[in-house]
Formats: sequence, structure tokens, C-alpha cells
Amino acid sequence: MHITPEKIKEAAEALECTELKSFMFQEPTAGPLTRKRRSSRSTGRSSRRSTRGTRRSSRGTRRSTRRSTRRSRRSTRRSRRSTRRSRRSTRRSRRSTRRSRRSTRRSRRSTRRSRRSTRRSRRS
Repeated sequence: MHITPEKIKEAAEALECTELKSFMFQEPTAGPLTRKRRSSRSTGRSSRRSTRGTRRSSRGTRRSTRRSTRRSRRSTRRSRRSTRRSRRSTRRSRRSTRRSRRSTRRSRRSTRRSRRSTRRSRRS
């Protein structure tokens, strides 16, 4: 169903709606009939306020982003340090285990040798 301007006129007459009538008889390119007029002073103030607010908010966001980046850098540094330390400790523990194994092997060898030598001495 297509709404024609005649139907709108009829509806406006029926409702006796002044706004709708004024809307109907406007030229299609024309703007609204009534505009709220603001004084130039108030508009200047409001624009200043808005720019101040945006500046403040942008500063705040910059600060927060700086803080977050600093925190993330710190945390990454700490994690790197901890990983380095853990690696060092694992290396040390591996070295110590190797050393202990070597020493146990040596001690076993020496005990075997001593046993052999005692056996030989007993035989002779």
C-alpha cells in the first residue's frame, strides 16, 4: 500500500494536527520551520567545554595506556628473569647429578679394585 500526499492531508485534517499540516505544505528541500536559536556565546562555551573534555579524556587514555605498557614490560622482564634463573638452576642441578654419578662410578670402581687386590693377596 502506497501512502499518497492526499491521504496524508486527509489524515491531518481529521486529526487537526498543526505540525503535520506545516510539514505537508513545506517545500521538500526546505529545512524545519522552527529552529531553536542559540546565542553564539553559549555555543562557544559548550564547544570549549567539549574540547577540554576530549583533551582530558585523551590524556587519561594516554596515561592508562602508558601505565599498562609499563606494567606489561615489567611483567615480561620478570618472567624472562625467572625463566633464566630456572634454566640456570636446572643446568646446575644437571651438572651436580652428573658429578655425583661420576663420583659413584669411581667409588664403585675403586671398591672393585680393592676387593680384587684383597682377593689376590689372600690367594698368594
